[in-house]
Amino acid sequence: MTGPTSITFSTVDVAKKPVRRRPIAFDNRALGWLALLVLVGIWEIVAHYNSSPGLPAPSRIGAAWWLEMTEGQLRFQLADTMTSMVYGYVLSAILGVAIGVTMARVKIIYVLVEPIIELLRPVPTIVFIPVIILYAGLGREMNVIAILVSATIPILIATYSGAKGVSAALRDTAATFKLSWWRTIYEIVLPAAAPQIFIGLRLALAGSFVIAIAAGMIAGNSGVGYYILNAQQTLDISRMYAGAITVAVVGYALNYGFLAIENRLLHWHVANDAAGGRS
Repeated sequence: MTGPTSITFSTVDVAKKPVRRRPIAFDNRALGWLALLVLVGIWEIVAHYNSSPGLPAPSRIGAAWWLEMTEGQLRFQLADTMTSMVYGYVLSAILGVAIGVTMARVKIIYVLVEPIIELLRPVPTIVFIPVIILYAGLGREMNVIAILVSATIPILIATYSGAKGVSAALRDTAATFKLSWWRTIYEIVLPAAAPQIFIGLRLALAGSFVIAIAAGMIAGNSGVGYYILNAQQTLDISRMYAGAITVAVVGYALNYGFLAIENRLLHWHVANDAAGGRS
């Protein structure tokens, strides 16, 4: 009698303990933006009372940014960088997905390509820029090729991983319906590998933007990277910061836009992840 009674009482005691819930503010992204605004406000105050040529006030940087975007060269340099990035990124996506799927489905292609990928993967793209300049010059072609070298490998590796991991049940389904090789790729492999492919595409998007900026700094004669470096060399610090802030904002917008597209196209995958997180 004593044993069951004590168990019953302990169960009731546990049930009566209040459950600690995390404050809703901790899940609100506005908190992060508020913290950023506080830091900018502190920066403004420090710059106002302790003026320094190397650290202009955010208000001065904002004024310089607006002037450069409306009347200056920043908007044109940004458009030049984004054009090169789009060309390189789209080509990388096509090549990376095509080669990755083929490596996963055709053994001889994997055997031939895998050593090359493993040799190139750890090498920073910056190392290849002098070689690219030697053959492509200093124009847009150099930027596009540098982005192509940088972005193709992460897309290829993610695609290969996703295509190789297609379940045996799906492969048996394709065999049962006697789908051709191309229909199997289009209707079975690509949809199943899509979450992994989008991971590679997202990584490559960030890498493409970074390389587009870096290539302009190292050897370009146009683009945001060139713009920032030129502002630094002419000691136009406000303009330099304006270019750097533009890079940060555009990078954030690219990532946010990509996630929105991914959530729209892969809504079934996102819903499954959310259900798994709640369970």
